[in-house]
Amino acid sequence: MDNKVLDKTKFNIFNFLSTFARSLIEIFIALYLFNNGFSINAIIIFYLFENFFSIFLSYIFVRIGKSFHYAIPMFIGITAFIGLQFLLKNCHNTFYFILLTSFIYALYRRGYWVSRRFYITNIMPKKKSSGSFSIMIVVGQLGSIFAGYLGSLCLDNLNILYLTIISSILLLISVIPLILIKYEKTNEPINLMDSIKKYKKPNYLAFSLYELTNLLDFIFPIYIAIYIKNTYMMAGTINAISNIAVIIFVLLYGRIIKNKNYFVLSSILLIMVSLSKLFMANIFILIIYFVDGLVKKMQNQSVNKIYFENQGNMDYTHYNLVYQIIESTIRTIVAIPLLFINNLKVMIVVVIMVITIELIIYLIIKKDEVLN
Repeated sequence: MDNKVLDKTKFNIFNFLSTFARSLIEIFIALYLFNNGFSINAIIIFYLFENFFSIFLSYIFVRIGKSFHYAIPMFIGITAFIGLQFLLKNCHNTFYFILLTSFIYALYRRGYWVSRRFYITNIMPKKKSSGSFSIMIVVGQLGSIFAGYLGSLCLDNLNILYLTIISSILLLISVIPLILIKYEKTNEPINLMDSIKKYKKPNYLAFSLYELTNLLDFIFPIYIAIYIKNTYMMAGTINAISNIAVIIFVLLYGRIIKNKNYFVLSSILLIMVSLSKLFMANIFILIIYFVDGLVKKMQNQSVNKIYFENQGNMDYTHYNLVYQIIESTIRTIVAIPLLFINNLKVMIVVVIMVITIELIIYLIIKKDEVLN
């Protein structure tokens, strides 16, 4: 069997196990904090600090991965996530608790995603990446569906400790196949400013616009808890419906991204769907989130096509580092004004407006170019 095929198989084993283990609790974090007495502003502060710390941790973890091995930041990240779950079990609504948990959460996310994205970029073909990436998506979404239901059952009826035990064991096991993936080290020194200059301006906008959808995903579970139904099972069901839509999209339509890019169309649809969530009623919520899953995956496929196929001559390490910094910086900047807004609906509208403005600027810059 070809080494690349073997590496993709190893990665998919890691992908399923780690996604299942993470999703047991991660998809419920904002709702969990809200249900344990944290105000909406306190939760936004948690999110802001996590992304602010991530800006610096991205560079540190890339340096560790480049100098030693990318399994090291992954292991640090997974260990931090295990620690985070113990902190959540004993949460206290204080500033110091928010500061500590946001830092631990940042350790987890940067350690995990810096390594994960590096491995993906290393094994993914620079051209015609859609097929391989689609398989990885389906594997990950299957893990998230099952974990969402199990996680919601435990949180509604048992205790977060049960999730911590299951998640910790699976996360540690998931690192084993990842360690077995071999990659070539480069001796090229990291020059952050040169790497930043090599990134194309439209890609900055595309990646930052895409990453803002993460902020909406973080806020909407609280919105549903306030205005629709406050149970973990509801959050788990919505997660399952969205992921089922993702799998359907990938299996039936994922190949349409091969030759064309639908980033603009998917971003416009995402804005429309996000606005529709503000007016959704109980009876329509699952339908809206099914459509939301389809639209988000179209955007996800499109932006990852831009990511994988526009690396140019940049080293994997440098390309990955700049993306991580873009991701954390844009989330931090947009979260700051939300601290001065007390209305959750207004917060959501502000984020949607920022996404809309970035999309308009992106269209102006790309108006004479064919999306690649």
